[in-house]
Amino acid sequence: MDIEEVEARINELEDSKSKLIGEIKKNYGRIRYKKYEEKALAPFLKETEHVIVGPVRKQLRRLEFKIATQAYTPQIERKLVKEVKKVEEQLKELRAVEKARRKKKLVMQDIVDCENRITEIEGDLKGMRSELKDLYARRKTLQSGKKHGIIFGEKPDDMVSMEDIVIIEDTREKGKKGE
Repeated sequence: MDIEEVEARINELEDSKSKLIGEIKKNYGRIRYKKYEEKALAPFLKETEHVIVGPVRKQLRRLEFKIATQAYTPQIERKLVKEVKKVEEQLKELRAVEKARRKKKLVMQDIVDCENRITEIEGDLKGMRSELKDLYARRKTLQSGKKHGIIFGEKPDDMVSMEDIVIIEDTREKGKKGE
């Protein structure tokens, strides 16, 4: 890998890194916004935590089924229709509670999703940073070698190495342990 390739890879990784950091910032902003949203919902949910919507919804279904399947006199049917309207009004009031509860679930899920994405990005960034560290070291080595006239990599065909010219003998003394 020559210095141009190293520089190109460094630039590529730096661009990717800055994009990921921007994404992390957006996710942190989103988390902050969702937490404010959660705080805004909290008083209403605390106030309505004992409200149960299920029985009212069942009552409405039961009345509608009763009207649809059985034959009644006009008076009884009018009475049942009035009762249905009354139950629908109750349900309309309870829809705000349902909506707030559903919204809280969605807000909490968004927060968890953003936190998971941030964790995933941080793992990617860690890998990028280690690769960049290696590339910076390689670039420094290549630049210092270039400065001193050293060429790294394969030697050209017309260059002769010292091993080709001279026989190298090991003249070091042997260790005293084995003697």
